[in-house]
Amino acid sequence: MSLVSDLWALQEIDVALDARRASLEDAEARLGETDELREARDRARTAEEALQRARSAQKDIDLEAEELRARIKDLDAKLYSGSIRQPKELADLQADVESLRRQLATIEDRDLDAMSSVEAAEREAAAARDDAARIEAAWRAEQQELQDRAARLRVEIAEYDARRRDEETAVPADVLRTYDRLRAARNGRAVAKLDRNICLGCRISLPQNTVTRARGGSALVHCPNCERILMA
Repeated sequence: MSLVSDLWALQEIDVALDARRASLEDAEARLGETDELREARDRARTAEEALQRARSAQKDIDLEAEELRARIKDLDAKLYSGSIRQPKELADLQADVESLRRQLATIEDRDLDAMSSVEAAEREAAAARDDAARIEAAWRAEQQELQDRAARLRVEIAEYDARRRDEETAVPADVLRTYDRLRAARNGRAVAKLDRNICLGCRISLPQNTVTRARGGSALVHCPNCERILMA
């Protein structure tokens, strides 16, 4: 195998390594909670807090109504007990009962509104919980897939690293330095194939003498435009 062929084989390994390292970096960057998940949890928590407030408000109204019912019951018992005989006192007591009944009717109307608010809050909280659960289930599945992919990529990277170490032993140190410099400068590709007289690295038509020397294979020949090493 010629030196150029060795470099091409090394480049194939490096390209594969670059792709897998980029994929691993992407997978690792996506591990962890997402904004979508945090926002869904926040919505569920906010809806649950609103539900608790609605329930608490209804409970307060229920307690207020119960207190009024108890007062009305006591006054009714007193009113019909026969213990009060003075007409004015009876009239005043009756007026008190009627006033309390009006208050109770108002509170009962508020209680109906509060019940409607609780029902609406329950629906919103249930929808928010379901949405958060759906998003979290999808997130957990994606996290598992990302973890599996990252583990697989680490194994592949280790295998390619071992192959690269073996492959680079066939390349002289000075040539390897040139290759690494070109790879860094040319988007990871230091070696370009020839297609007739075209450098496939930069798509430029090359002088015939450059093509002839590259096809001769006796020495490394660089593209005069992109500087990549030419492989016939």
